[in-house]
Amino acid sequence: MLTPLRPAEAVHTPLGEDLAPLRELVRAFAVRAGLERSRADLLVLAVSEAAANVLEHARAPGTVSLRSDADGVTVHVADEAGALTADHLRAAPRRPGHGGLGLRIIQRVCDRVRLDHPGGRTRLELFMGHRLNAA
Repeated sequence: MLTPLRPAEAVHTPLGEDLAPLRELVRAFAVRAGLERSRADLLVLAVSEAAANVLEHARAPGTVSLRSDADGVTVHVADEAGALTADHLRAAPRRPGHGGLGLRIIQRVCDRVRLDHPGGRTRLELFMGHRLNAA
């Protein structure tokens, strides 16, 4: 049995080429933070998509940070390239089979998605609350 997380516990990790360990980390963290398994799995999907986008498009060093609090789990996926913009979040997906669905999936499954550029970096914030529509 996993030990529940303390409020405001956080984990930070560099983004590696193999996303399997990241998915395992996010799933374990989310479950320990109190998310239901189905919501934890949706968060894993969103973080995996965001990380894959960094690896494919940014081609710059990236990090993933997870934090839990009384409301849910917040994940920051950041990269040094700083190229992701709000226009990307609003853009219509490309033709099927030609990519462009990752950001749509992320926005669909997360309760809240924010984008900012601290210090010129891209930081995508994903939030999954303990309850549906907790944002």
